[in-house]
Amino acid sequence: MYFEDFQLGQKWETKGRTVTEADVVIFTGMTGALNPLFLDEEYGKRTRFKGRIVPGLLTASIAVGLTYQLPADPFGEGFVALAKLEFDAKRAVKIGDTLKCVVEVTDKKEREKDGRVYLMTRVMNQSGEEVMTLRMEIVCNKKG
Repeated sequence: MYFEDFQLGQKWETKGRTVTEADVVIFTGMTGALNPLFLDEEYGKRTRFKGRIVPGLLTASIAVGLTYQLPADPFGEGFVALAKLEFDAKRAVKIGDTLKCVVEVTDKKEREKDGRVYLMTRVMNQSGEEVMTLRMEIVCNKKG
């Protein structure tokens, strides 16, 4: 999408995506995040989570990926960069949870050749519980 295509208050809902064992194994191996809380079920059972949890950065990555797949295509033609990403974890995500997002345009700042668009993403699990919020700042070209 181009800068002009984004409207304040515009909202989209993503499709759902179930977090799998393979997601966690690949992500932790690729990043080196070999924490027993993510990989050792017996260790996880002894924690307040009563089992393994999904790394927060993996949850955030899935949320960004779901946003990429929106039919409105905010990261398609016109997109330049994801300039900033901040997230707040609210609840533990477990293997087998299905996540979906509600993405809202919260602000826009026009510049000479492009603009910054600010997105707030609420990530929910299959029970409708908010598990994370993300704030994204993206750079988009202007039309023409």
